[in-house]
Amino acid sequence: MPLWLLVVVMPLYFAPSAKDPFRLPKLMLAEWLAIASLLPLAWALRRVETVRWQDLWRQPAIRGLLPLAALAAASLATTSHPLHVREGLADLWIGAACLAGWSMALPAGRLERLLGSLLWPAAALAVIGIAQFLGFHPLPVAAALGGARYSITATAGNAGDLAAFLVLPCLIAQWRLARGGSGESARATAAPATGAAGGGAPAAARAAGDRADRRGLIWPAAALALGTGVMALTQTFAALVALLAGSLVLWAGALRPGAAGRRRLWLALAALALAVVGVVAAVPGLRSRAMVKANQARQGDWNAVLTGRFDGWRAALWMLGEHPWTGVGQGAYRAEFAPAKLALLDRGVAFHSGQQQNFANAHDEPLEVAADLGFPGLLALGWALAVVVPAARARRPPATAAADPGVSRQSGAGAGDPGVAPPGAGLAPRQERAAAAFAMAGLVALSVLCLVDFPLRVALVAYPALLFLAWALRPAAAAAAA
Repeated sequence: MPLWLLVVVMPLYFAPSAKDPFRLPKLMLAEWLAIASLLPLAWALRRVETVRWQDLWRQPAIRGLLPLAALAAASLATTSHPLHVREGLADLWIGAACLAGWSMALPAGRLERLLGSLLWPAAALAVIGIAQFLGFHPLPVAAALGGARYSITATAGNAGDLAAFLVLPCLIAQWRLARGGSGESARATAAPATGAAGGGAPAAARAAGDRADRRGLIWPAAALALGTGVMALTQTFAALVALLAGSLVLWAGALRPGAAGRRRLWLALAALALAVVGVVAAVPGLRSRAMVKANQARQGDWNAVLTGRFDGWRAALWMLGEHPWTGVGQGAYRAEFAPAKLALLDRGVAFHSGQQQNFANAHDEPLEVAADLGFPGLLALGWALAVVVPAARARRPPATAAADPGVSRQSGAGAGDPGVAPPGAGLAPRQERAAAAFAMAGLVALSVLCLVDFPLRVALVAYPALLFLAWALRPAAAAAAA
C-alpha cells in the first residue's frame, strides 16, 4: 500500500500553506512512504537464516551505490556545512535503500504494475496543466509570474519539474503501445492450449486477442497525448529532448528485426518526426521560444541557449577546483554557490543569470556530484554507472530467461523466485523486445535529464526513476540472490 500511495498520491500532493508548497512537502511525503514500503520487506528477512556480505555485494544496487553513499557520509567530517550535509545524506540514504530493497525483494510483475500506475497521476497533472493554460487555476495557490509557461505547473509547482516528471510516463505509455496491449500475451498463452482443439478455437483466440489489443491501446495512447501536449505547453526543451531520445531508442529496439521491422521502424521515426513538427507548429509559445534559441545559437550565446546553465556548471567546477579531494559536502552546493559566484565575478566571468540569481542545484548531476564529493565522488559515480547501467542494459525479460535452459542455469532462476516467471509462462516475443527496449529508453531519457537538469534531487521525478531502475535491475538482482 505505501508504494501505491507513493506512485499515485505523492505527485498530486502539495501543501498550500507551506513556504515551499510543492518540492519540500512532496519530498517529506515521498520519503516517509518509501521508508514504510521497506518495512514489510525488512520483516520478511526474518525467514532468512544467514545474510552473508558476499551475497549482498552481488546485488547490483548495493554494489553500485555503496561507495558513493560511503563517500557522502565521509563528507560530514570535512564539510563546513554540516546541516546541509545531514539533510543531503538522509535523502541519499533513503533513495539508495529504496533502489536496493525494491530491486531485491519486489516481484517483477508488481514493479511493472506500479510503473503502469504512473499513467494515472501523469494524466491528472496533465489535465490540470491544460486547465491552467486555458486560464483556469483550480489549485489554491498564486499564479506564477514570468510568462505563460511558468503558470503551467499543475501540482509540481514548477514547469520544469512537471515536464521532467512526464517523461517517464510518456515512455511507459509508448512501451504499452509497442508491446501491443493485453491480447498479445493472451494469444501467446492460449495458442498451445487451443491448437489441439481444432481450427476454430485458435482463430477465436486470435480475434479475442486483437479486440483486447485495441481496447488496451486506448488508455496509453490518451495518456501519451496528454503528457506530450502538456510538455509542449511548458516549453521545456530538456524534457522534450529526453522524451524524443528515449522514444527513438524504444521504437528502434521494440520493432521486429528484418525487412518488415525496418519498414515499421522508418514509419515510427517518420511518425515521431511529424509529431515533433506538429507539436512545434501547434504551440505558438514553443515555436517562438525555439526561434529565440536558434537566434541565440547563431550568435554564439550558448549560455543563453541553455538558459544560464553555464552559471551553475562554472560554479560547480570552481568548487571542484577549490576542494578537489573532499568536495563541499553532500548537498552543500546551494550554500557554496554564492562564494563561487563572487569569486568568478572577480575573475571577470559574465553570468547570464545576473547579480541576484542563486542556483540551488548545478543543473547537471555529474557536476554536482563533483562539487559535493570531489574527484573521489566522480570515481564513485563512474563505478555506480559501470555496475548499474550494464545490469539494466542486459535486462532480459524473466520469461525469456526461464525458457532458455542455459540462462536459467547461469542465473539460478527457478519457480521459487517471485521475480522470475516459471517455465511455460512465457511472454510473446513482441513483449520481450518491448520490455528490453523500454529499459534502454528509460536509461537514455534519464541520462539526458541528468546532464542538463537535476531530476534525482526532486522527489517528484526521483522516486518514479528509482522505481524504473528497480524494475530494470530486477532480473540481475534475482540472479544474484539465487
